[in-house]
Amino acid sequence: MRPIAIASLATVAALAACTPATYKDSRGNDLVVSLDQPNIQDFNQAADKLVQSMIVSGVLANAPRKPAVMGISRIVNDTSSQFDTDQLTKKVRIALLNTGKIEVTNTIGLGGTPEDPMAKGVQDMKDFESGRANKMPDLPDYTLTAKILENRASAGDTKQVSYIFQMSLTDTRSGRGVWEGEETITKQGQKNTVGF
Repeated sequence: MRPIAIASLATVAALAACTPATYKDSRGNDLVVSLDQPNIQDFNQAADKLVQSMIVSGVLANAPRKPAVMGISRIVNDTSSQFDTDQLTKKVRIALLNTGKIEVTNTIGLGGTPEDPMAKGVQDMKDFESGRANKMPDLPDYTLTAKILENRASAGDTKQVSYIFQMSLTDTRSGRGVWEGEETITKQGQKNTVGF
């Protein structure tokens, strides 16, 4: 057989062996499990468990108003992977908003930078038009902070990585922490795989 025909057959065989892309349930058990970085299922599981812990603690029943207003403070990625921390905080925000116990302020942000500048501008304009431009802004009752850490270990060819999701809720009236949660997700193997 000629070398060109062998190369063509090898190419066709390689293409036939490739798995075509398909849609997967982002909460399903047949997703890629990576030892190199947190996966979507890690963020889903951490957010679900942390929100559940906060709700079960009953801390929001002590809020000075119902629903309580929460501001998002510092969220730190202290892992070796580059990722947007909103993969965690947005899931937490959505779940808390859906309980009806929390509203999130978007016009007050860390370092004085609002998350939604347009909403802040509209709020400032309404305050100016009503003559309340110098009034105290509507401050949050609670602030949320989080940190994501990683711990790596290996034994022979087996690698293990743990991602530790830590979250704290602070009562702005006292400056004291009123709830803390931690969820650790550990993955182990010799290489990335599909399914868990």
